Amino acid sequence: MAFFSAAKLRVCRNGLRQVAVVLAGCCALTAGAHAQAVGAEPTPVAGRLGQVSTPAAQASEPAADAATTADTANPDSTQKLQQAPEDPKQAVLAAQTHVTEVEQQFGKRSRQSAEAYLDLAELQKRAGDQDGAEKSYLAAIDVYRSLEGPFTPLAIQPLTALGDSYEERKDFMNALSAYTEARTINRRTYGLLNEDQIPLLDRLTQTMIELNKPAEADQHQLEALRIVERSYPLESDEALAALYKYAAWLRDQGRYPEERDLYMRALKTIHDHYGKDDLHEVPALSAVGNSFRSQRIPEPMGIGALHDALQLVISHGAPDKLQLAEVLRDIGDWDTAFSRVDYDGTEYRRAWAALGDLPDGDKLRKQWFTGPIYVLREPVSLLGLSQEPTSPSGHVIVRFDLDRFGHAVNPTIVESEPAGLKDEAVLRHIRHSRFRPQMVDGELVARDSLALQFNYRYSRDAVKEKGDKGSKQ
Repeated sequence: MAFFSAAKLRVCRNGLRQVAVVLAGCCALTAGAHAQAVGAEPTPVAGRLGQVSTPAAQASEPAADAATTADTANPDSTQKLQQAPEDPKQAVLAAQTHVTEVEQQFGKRSRQSAEAYLDLAELQKRAGDQDGAEKSYLAAIDVYRSLEGPFTPLAIQPLTALGDSYEERKDFMNALSAYTEARTINRRTYGLLNEDQIPLLDRLTQTMIELNKPAEADQHQLEALRIVERSYPLESDEALAALYKYAAWLRDQGRYPEERDLYMRALKTIHDHYGKDDLHEVPALSAVGNSFRSQRIPEPMGIGALHDALQLVISHGAPDKLQLAEVLRDIGDWDTAFSRVDYDGTEYRRAWAALGDLPDGDKLRKQWFTGPIYVLREPVSLLGLSQEPTSPSGHVIVRFDLDRFGHAVNPTIVESEPAGLKDEAVLRHIRHSRFRPQMVDGELVARDSLALQFNYRYSRDAVKEKGDKGSKQ
């Protein structure tokens, strides 16, 4: 094996798969946060004439605090929400009536009333009434605190939901306040090193990025890593997954050498504790290759790490088909990104076949090989963009076709606001980027009418200059 053959972990396949999923999910999450902060995160909008395309790895919304959810959840809440009228406005009216009935039956300062307010808040959010939802969350928080004091753990869940609501409204300062308050209560109640605060740290990271405070965002991610490392042995699945999550964050920040240093640290830990040629090395090896590709460097060390990972998977008898498919897919992405001649898709076909043996294989096939998924992302010029959270926002929607080798063809601007400000930069980005080829029945195919939306924050000077030119014309 090549330079990265340092060690490989002895674990059950489910544990190994979990590490890989955590790594992929975190990378997607942090990539979206950072790109939006600098004004350039593309969002699939119309995969194929009305179909919504889905990226290969979607970020999961961080779960509510697990320790408090069990304590605060109303057992009838899910049923109530499911039985609510289909008309959102009618559902809100019904929930408001329910709040009044509960207050009359149990009193305004009762746990049942607080839970009724939480149900109302969720329905108000669904109906698009953010103001109403925030008032209902605050009402629930006030009731809980009246019952158990200002630091009751019952307030964690509604504070978190309130922060989410502020985040959606781009009210980042209030979101920061709500998340911080929820975390303070969490730490006072469950201890400074409890893992249930990590979803809150992820939310705080996102908010700090939106506020253009990357150093503070990095500190939150580093703190999440330290919490896990102090709770588990460094060679454990949990500690390795946390290390990979922070490494993915570093990749998103463009700190590629630091990212790869963490993978090398993981490989050394694996080697020291489990010996050579253990399967736990596979996620780190694959991540090394993907790191070089994300950096747009066709370093032989990168493809070597991917082939080492593949050799490891195959050498362990009957391989985990999902793990095998993931490594094959990553090798296909490398060849699509860097081959001087059009890639023939051999590894993609093998990945497709391996997925056929999995219960959710068809779903994964669709996720991996449908819609615009970057394998080589050409940077978009930052000229005219701003990182300031109060800067004017805008977007560009571009539509294009893909040939069977992942080349974008016929890119066209569908919509831009402000018109024309980043049109040429986006078109150049699409032409020079490479995308994962689409597949149907195990074969590479061309695809028409894919689309991406790019959301930006513009500098005021650029917007003013563009407006002045438009008025003169």
